[in-house]
Amino acid sequence: MKKTTTIAALSIAALLSATPLLASADDDYGRGDCDDRYENRHHGKAMGSDLKQYSTEEMRIMAYGQALRRFGPGVEVSVEETTDGTYRVQLRDAEQNLIREHEFNQYGAPVRGGHRS
Repeated sequence: MKKTTTIAALSIAALLSATPLLASADDDYGRGDCDDRYENRHHGKAMGSDLKQYSTEEMRIMAYGQALRRFGPGVEVSVEETTDGTYRVQLRDAEQNLIREHEFNQYGAPVRGGHRS
């Protein structure tokens, strides 16, 4: 009798300890509410993006921050808005030598080339 009680108590304890695991493994999307599954995807945009258009001053701040991080102090950043609505960013060293030149659209993505370098 004592052995049966011990086995029953251990079985109940094991079942109760596994209950939170079973509850968290439940598939919440199986109930038909698929709207929550894709809450970060809207109208063909990347996940969680709102495609914010940046001003010239915001582009200047971001370019200067990236230049400081990448090249250190002493780098000079100039941002010009072009006639086609893009931004030309030029990075120069202390002797005014051109280090890099990039062109970005209003969303901060590179206009030419596949990636930011």
